[in-house]
Amino acid sequence: MNLSNKKVIGFDLDGVILDHSQQKQKLAKRFGYEVELTETPSSIFYKRIEDKDKYREIRSILYDDPIEAFLSPLMSGALDGLKMVKDSGTPFYLISRRKKEDRAIELLKDKNLWPSLFNEENTFFVLEPIDKEIKAKELSITHYIDDEAQILSLLNSVKNKYLFDQFGVYDDSQYDLVKNWGDILRVLNV
Repeated sequence: MNLSNKKVIGFDLDGVILDHSQQKQKLAKRFGYEVELTETPSSIFYKRIEDKDKYREIRSILYDDPIEAFLSPLMSGALDGLKMVKDSGTPFYLISRRKKEDRAIELLKDKNLWPSLFNEENTFFVLEPIDKEIKAKELSITHYIDDEAQILSLLNSVKNKYLFDQFGVYDDSQYDLVKNWGDILRVLNV
């Protein structure tokens, strides 16, 4: 097979593989905000929490707290879906923005994703949004799934970009929408 025609898949972690919606709702309430589940996707949640210091604190708890970071479940169908991708033989990678790489690996282990599906060979943690593009280009990613349109807009080297929209709130998106892991598997054709 010509390498230029080979499918290489990239996944975001938070909001695609991990479902933080209920945890975001609970944390928002703790900080004095009433947030509907449909307001928990990252780009909406950011706008909903007006106090950006509180927003940063919520994010820190959600991703880095030694107890709370482990409370978010996998998206429904994610584990079986990732197993199907692996079984297909299609190369796949996790590219996630995480400050604490060790905590993220602990989380992946807790969710039975490490090392059977993700490991040192196919997992990359970056700090800035543009770093996702740098890594995607380096890995020759052809298909990428993220829950933030802003991130997808930076992935200039990726031909096929999918916006994960579990609550159907991005009707005006320029990207192909996937609402669940069944949709992901369908568009990836694995």
